[in-house]
Order: sequence, then structure tokens, then C-alpha cells
Amino acid sequence: MVRSLLDLPLKARAVFFFTYLSVQAVILMRAQRGPDFVFGFQMFNESSDLKITLLRRARYKGHLRLLAIRDGAWRAKDAHGVEHTFRWQARVHDGVLGTLGSSIHASYGLQAQLFRLQFALRDVAAHIPDDSETQALIAVVDTLKNGHEAGQVRLEASRP
Repeated sequence: MVRSLLDLPLKARAVFFFTYLSVQAVILMRAQRGPDFVFGFQMFNESSDLKITLLRRARYKGHLRLLAIRDGAWRAKDAHGVEHTFRWQARVHDGVLGTLGSSIHASYGLQAQLFRLQFALRDVAAHIPDDSETQALIAVVDTLKNGHEAGQVRLEASRP
């Protein structure tokens, strides 16, 4: 005969209950501290917008320069001198992070989108092996938080 969960002694059920309750409390407390509020519920999220401008630090005519990435695409040579086209949206499929050069609502809040953008920069920088010119990808983000300017944020990811 197989015992079910309900057949457990009262002490075992109490231990299970308090363990479960403790784990839930830890998850909820951690959720409010995380930049993306995973497992956290906010009835009224902030009304924030961001505008992402992408740049790349590359060697151009013998000097390191910041070059604008237009419409999410850039051309660069590989180690053999062959030119390739690279696209931001080839790796970044998120509707917010994939929108460059125009203001867009920061779903889940400004801090959450900046947190995700930093990971997107690192991911794209790590997956452009045929680009021997680019040393780093840089995002300059103009931010609005609840209708007020929140300043400009600069995020950077160096190539590995």
C-alpha cells in the first residue's frame, strides 16, 4: 500500500508547511530587491521610457574611435580582411531592446530594461567572431522615469 502526502504524521505536515511558507517569503523579499522584479508583483508599474543609441569602439584609420551603429547594423572586416555585415536584431529579439533610436516604453520598469540591455550587449559582443575591428559595444540610453528626465545611462560590453 502506497502512502499519500495526506497520510503523513502531523509533525511532518507542519515541517512541510513551514518550509514551504519560508521559501515563499524568501522569494517575495528577494523579488522586490532584484532589478527585474522576478516573482514580484507591482500593481502599478512605473511609466518609464528609454531611447537606446548603439555605438561600437573600433579601430578606424589607426585610431580607436566611437562609431555609431545605424539601424542596428554595421560592417566590419574579419582577420582576413573580408567585410561582413552584423545586425543587433540577429541576436536581440526583444521588442524593447531591439528598438533603436526611438523612444519606447520600458516594460517592467527602467532598471529591469537596463539590466536586460547589459546582458544583451554582452551576448552580442561575445557572438561576433568575424568582427576583428570592434573592441566593445556601447549603449547610450536616454531615460524618462514617470514623465521626468532620469538622465543618460552608458552601458558597455567589451569583446572577450
